[in-house]
Amino acid sequence: MSRKMFYGSNSFIGLEEAIEAVTADSDDDRAYDLAIIPPDPSVVTDEEEGSDEDMVTYTLPRDVPGNIEVLVHDEDNLLSDYDSSDEEPLASKRVRRQPNIEQRQQTPAWRKCLPSYTFGHQHTSEVQDKQNAIKEQLKDQNPVQIFEKILDEEVLQLILSNSILYANQNNIHSFQLDLPDLKKFIGILILSGYHKLPREALYWSLDEDVGVALVSRAMSRNKFREIKRYLHLVNNDEASNSRDKMFKIRSLADILMTKFNQWGIFHENISIDESMVKYYGHHPSKQFIRGKPVRFGYKNRVAASSTGYCYKFDFYCGKSLDSSDKPLGTRVVKSLLSKLDTDPKNHKVFFDNFFTSCNLLFDLRNLGYCATGTVRENRTKKCPLAAIKEMKKKERAAFDYSFDINNELLLVRWKDNSVCTIATNYDYFEPMGTVKRWCPEMRQKTDVRIPLLFENYNKGMGGVDELDQSISLYRIGIHGKKWWWVLFTYLLDMAVSNSWRLHVMSKDDPMDQLLFRRSLARYYLRQETLKRARPSSSLIEGLPQDGSSHYPRKLEKQLRCVICHARVRWECKKCLKTLCVEKSCFEKFHT
Repeated sequence: MSRKMFYGSNSFIGLEEAIEAVTADSDDDRAYDLAIIPPDPSVVTDEEEGSDEDMVTYTLPRDVPGNIEVLVHDEDNLLSDYDSSDEEPLASKRVRRQPNIEQRQQTPAWRKCLPSYTFGHQHTSEVQDKQNAIKEQLKDQNPVQIFEKILDEEVLQLILSNSILYANQNNIHSFQLDLPDLKKFIGILILSGYHKLPREALYWSLDEDVGVALVSRAMSRNKFREIKRYLHLVNNDEASNSRDKMFKIRSLADILMTKFNQWGIFHENISIDESMVKYYGHHPSKQFIRGKPVRFGYKNRVAASSTGYCYKFDFYCGKSLDSSDKPLGTRVVKSLLSKLDTDPKNHKVFFDNFFTSCNLLFDLRNLGYCATGTVRENRTKKCPLAAIKEMKKKERAAFDYSFDINNELLLVRWKDNSVCTIATNYDYFEPMGTVKRWCPEMRQKTDVRIPLLFENYNKGMGGVDELDQSISLYRIGIHGKKWWWVLFTYLLDMAVSNSWRLHVMSKDDPMDQLLFRRSLARYYLRQETLKRARPSSSLIEGLPQDGSSHYPRKLEKQLRCVICHARVRWECKKCLKTLCVEKSCFEKFHT
């Protein structure tokens, strides 16, 4: 059989065109074969062609899918074209493409049966041993000592050295900063989280309704503003070599994550979720998420324990430059877990439906992680669960399940107040538990059955929300103009929150977070400075002219008169203004 012996084109679009060409080249000594070449899959369509009224029957089909090739039998060329390999059976020459084992395993085979896993969670004592070691190490330490395990001298030296360098780069060589002043600065920030005032300057006011004597005695207002102005976390000369949008905050973030993980991963349940840092300024990494409590701000992806202790986090900086065909949620989860220096078999991972997919659960099973997450309807791999509309018509606590015997994934759909679907690579739906739900008919709370994996998910998920709540309760209240100021105060709040979690874990009778923060602020602001913050309080309008109880009182040291600016030792007992008694300043001021 020779394809080249047929003169002209040997590839035709339709069957009729090929037959006409063979007829025109008719030769009784030759035999012709017509081969149908399958079409390209990209051009296959389900649309029908032709009219329904044209039903005339042909001996040959009018057309076939794909192209037609004509091959000619020529006896003269058979010997020259003969190849001994033609005698081999076709089965031995055709090599079938073996499917990828991993791809074959990911082909779902759903069955309504009890789950059976070859891989499951192994209960070990490693996590508990780490917790016991931390309790033994921190049981006799006060809140300040625990806090300085995280915000230690290495972190403070990073802030101190870069702040002085930044002032020198701006040709301000008179700026001085040492560790005691930096600790007082941090103490004022922590105090502003639970003692909020509408303006920063009011902390140094001597008015009885707003002034905070602890702050004014510890540091002057001008010194605080000077430190705040030149506070810096990185060397700006290195910015040209980096494309990181979070370059200004990256060094502090990395060193704090190292401090957070200095004891290893000492919780069994790891929760992965997104957090928002409120920010309304301009920055390319700022996000807008409609319907969220915090709509504008920086997005932060966090891996935390179920109790709210943060282990790893990653600020979102825009689309990644890495070329990967994996979904975004898969990349985020695997990236955060890869940074955890721990044995996967000791932990369970929980995440919400933004991240969950069947492929992710299968990949995590291959990595050794037990994982569970709520899953969206379009990511269930056509799992034959009861439809959501049908589930809504059923009674509360109704559920349906299906198990993928190839990938060993279990999907369970359960009706509570709404219908929810959870996927897992290790958990079961039995034994069933009970939860309290309000029953409108009985007008009281009743017991409702809940599948086991839903119960475990509720216990393991929510760690990032716990972290957000502890930060939002006493968030630092002093604002700044720099775009990274909110991230700096967020990291400082996160360090305080993690320190408090360590305190709670290591003490039999722990203090609440408010008392913990107060202990830190009062310790750092306890030392008084020799300079007085301001000479007197602000004047209340109309008070000097009320004509009642304005008596002079002698001071311990000389101050300037508010009228003639001479040095005197007298002030008005009621107005708290320094005034001359020997001259007429006292009389002029009160008239």
